[in-house]
Amino acid sequence: MQRKEQAKDLGIHTPPGKITKEVYKGQEDKASVRLVFSGDYTYNEDNNNQLDALSEVLQIKLIERLREEESGVYSPAARASYSKYPTNRYSFTVAFGCAPANVDKLINATLDEINKIKQNGAQVQDIEKYVAEERRTTETQLKQNGFWAGYLTSNYELGEDPTRILTYLDSLKKITPESLKEAANQYLSGNNFIKFVLLPEKK
Repeated sequence: MQRKEQAKDLGIHTPPGKITKEVYKGQEDKASVRLVFSGDYTYNEDNNNQLDALSEVLQIKLIERLREEESGVYSPAARASYSKYPTNRYSFTVAFGCAPANVDKLINATLDEINKIKQNGAQVQDIEKYVAEERRTTETQLKQNGFWAGYLTSNYELGEDPTRILTYLDSLKKITPESLKEAANQYLSGNNFIKFVLLPEKK
């Protein structure tokens, strides 16, 4: 029996607005931080590419700033995610661990790096690093059956054109310092911003 099914929107979304939540749990002298930006989204290849590039470029800056310059953070990560169904939505998360005493300083440093991109755009050398890595990864993936199996399945489920992977690398030419400046101002505006901090239990 053939069935035509559609994703059902259960209304489970990242809550809007500005939210701060601190949780005190555990004894280890370590804090975990999650900064989440989210909102409505227009799902298409160009926007997806810009958001992916923004996350990788910001990760480069956070590694340089938080780990190498501030010397107080463990494995900073910036990750973007987006969905087509049941509704077009995106979330952008920055996560890191650090000493409890450094939480505020490192959150401020993170927001400062975001603001630099919002004000001045991304640096050309960081975009070049991202595109070069994407080229290496894509050229390897195109030779792997496992990649094609997952890729074709995903495109069928989303109703996307599977041949777009063949022009993917060319599409990355649209990523520029100015385009990422626009993306940062749109997706990291701070209108919907959640700050989670896990701290050790108070003694």
